[in-house]
Amino acid sequence: MTPANEFPGNILYFVIFFGFMAFFAWSMYVRARWLFAAQPLNRLNHLFWRITGLVPWLLGNARVARPRYWYSGLLHSMIWWGFIVLQIRTLNFLLNGIDHDISFEALVPGIYDVLRPVMDTFNILVIVGIGMAAFQRVFWKPKRMSINLDGWMTLFFIFWLMVTDIMLNSFEFYLHPEAAAFQNAELSYVAYAFTELWREIGMSQGTAEALNTFFWYNHLIDFLAFLCFLPYSKHSHVLVVVPQILFRRHEPTGVLQPIKNIEEAESFGAGKLTDFNWKQLLDPFNCTECGRCTEVCPANLTGKLLSPKHYIVDVRHMLDDQIPPARFWMKKGAASNGNGEAAEPKTTADAVGFEQTWDCVTCGACMEACPVFIEHVPTIMDVRRFMVMEQSSMPESAQATLMQLEQRGHPWRGTQLTRTTWIEEMAAEGTEVPTFDGSQEYLYWVGCSGALQERNVKVTKALVRLFMQAGVSFGVLAAEEGCSGDPARRLGNEYLYQMQAKQNIELMNAKGVQKVIANCPHCYNTIKHEYPDFEGTYETVHHTELLAQLVRTGKLSAQQADGLQDKTVTYHDPCYTSRHNDIIDEPRQVIAAVGAGQVEMPRCKRGTFCCGAGGSHMWVEENRGEHINEVRTKEAVDTGADVIAVACPFCMQMFESGVGAVPAAEERGVQVFDIAELLDMSVAYSKPVAPAGNGAPPAAPEPEPAPAGDAPTEGETPQSGDETTA
Repeated sequence: MTPANEFPGNILYFVIFFGFMAFFAWSMYVRARWLFAAQPLNRLNHLFWRITGLVPWLLGNARVARPRYWYSGLLHSMIWWGFIVLQIRTLNFLLNGIDHDISFEALVPGIYDVLRPVMDTFNILVIVGIGMAAFQRVFWKPKRMSINLDGWMTLFFIFWLMVTDIMLNSFEFYLHPEAAAFQNAELSYVAYAFTELWREIGMSQGTAEALNTFFWYNHLIDFLAFLCFLPYSKHSHVLVVVPQILFRRHEPTGVLQPIKNIEEAESFGAGKLTDFNWKQLLDPFNCTECGRCTEVCPANLTGKLLSPKHYIVDVRHMLDDQIPPARFWMKKGAASNGNGEAAEPKTTADAVGFEQTWDCVTCGACMEACPVFIEHVPTIMDVRRFMVMEQSSMPESAQATLMQLEQRGHPWRGTQLTRTTWIEEMAAEGTEVPTFDGSQEYLYWVGCSGALQERNVKVTKALVRLFMQAGVSFGVLAAEEGCSGDPARRLGNEYLYQMQAKQNIELMNAKGVQKVIANCPHCYNTIKHEYPDFEGTYETVHHTELLAQLVRTGKLSAQQADGLQDKTVTYHDPCYTSRHNDIIDEPRQVIAAVGAGQVEMPRCKRGTFCCGAGGSHMWVEENRGEHINEVRTKEAVDTGADVIAVACPFCMQMFESGVGAVPAAEERGVQVFDIAELLDMSVAYSKPVAPAGNGAPPAAPEPEPAPAGDAPTEGETPQSGDETTA
């Protein structure tokens, strides 16, 4: 029935098959060794969630076929689903090569006949998908994609696999019309159409046998060559996408893993490949270089060097450089430093770049966009940890901030405020802020910005007034509160972070804290998701969540006659609430409650664009390209909104700076307010918490003027901690 069923074809078949498979097994083995040599990581939890996720993400192709990428999603779906369905025919083909009697056609002819038209349909769909992919590469040429020989070879392998599959089936039908397995050959309607063509032209038996042998071995070699090519290709995801999706991250994308037993650790961060965990080394083998991550990266879009795609590809290249060559009997020569001596081993920092590592604002847009769940941010942060803790290699502004954190316990250089200044001011206004003593339901975590930056102090005061009006049982730590540790951790100093976190947890546990309110998304993310690593588990809510709840339950009643109903508000979703923690509807519910009109920016909700302060970039200078906060401010102003609403102290400062740098914003008098301030303006106070003590709603807060001599020059993002001198 096949050219491989008789001598010498049977010998040739086994030589070809086992030769290629041996090379494939060796290629996979040398790569798998990296995963076993990497750091451990438990991804065996939540198994039901992991397994059920294979349906939409693997079989359904859902992350590939997103509306924004409909064309790529359509062509990939046709090729991918064809790949899955045609595995039946491929396995049948290989079994046929051993003995026709053990093939699916012989064992289950009825079932196989039912599948014949389905498989032929996918033959055509795959060829159409290949044509669409070729068109995309030749004429469309999206900037995000890496268009190279690797991709063209993959397209050819798949295309020729489809062609040879159709052709060999047509010649089998032509040569063996009496075979029981081919009694319903017409169901393979594409191949059968060619069979009818061969009959129509009167093709000779000898010619048909020669062409059958040609296409049969072409199909075999194409399949096996493609299989052996994949481990060396950017399309290696075909081999490892199942474990990649199965072992995807369950915790929120903004969470970083701690360095365990840091006091005893011999190295910090990832300076060499084996310092990464196994998932971080699996990621590069899944990268198809589609560029969706880079297309949404705020750093890259504003002219910085960082490309999340190239960052992961650079790790892949580093892996490839240290994998034995394909000709395994040859050895790679040792690198030399030019003096005849062996060069120092290349570190990950050398491979991926200093500036690229420090460009990252940890917004997670890359991870949200990736079709195959690559985790770019943790990889970048582990390299940043290595740079800081092993090499002391960091921007000057980052170094100064870390020194400030170590010496004064907060990141704001030069502030004249203390953690209790705002409490004293409210007391002078007639409002006593309760200190947490364990009897209250909530600890209100004010945060460094909420206590030490004048613009954000106004938000803190507004929140306290709202809590009191609603009867929320809360207290603050006042002078006992320290930095949450987020700035130190995102700047790469894990040791300082753990020290600050453990001090806070010890204090909070001693005071009996059970629930926490945080208005800083970064503090919220750290306390809610990262403190449990150190026995600090608290029910943590963001202030927008609590305010929305208080409005829904009627504990806060917003007036519709405060002037806000005549204003249009555009809400900027902070990365650490929306994308990292899925807090999306609550802030909008509060805006709706105050009666203001709402308009969305093009990039909003989980697709939000970073304000530029994430990853501790609140304190790291931008030295290349446009300032991220100004780009985002322009986007907000272009909506025509009168007010930009925020829910993060960092976003507040970045937008206030951006408004001053965007002429259209200044001309139209665009203002920036926190969600809490908008509600504070609208609530009819029934308790004496207003400055005058008469229950009147407070006036809208005005932005603080920059101190003389410290005003930012045009195009410069101010470093808020440098406003004054201590």
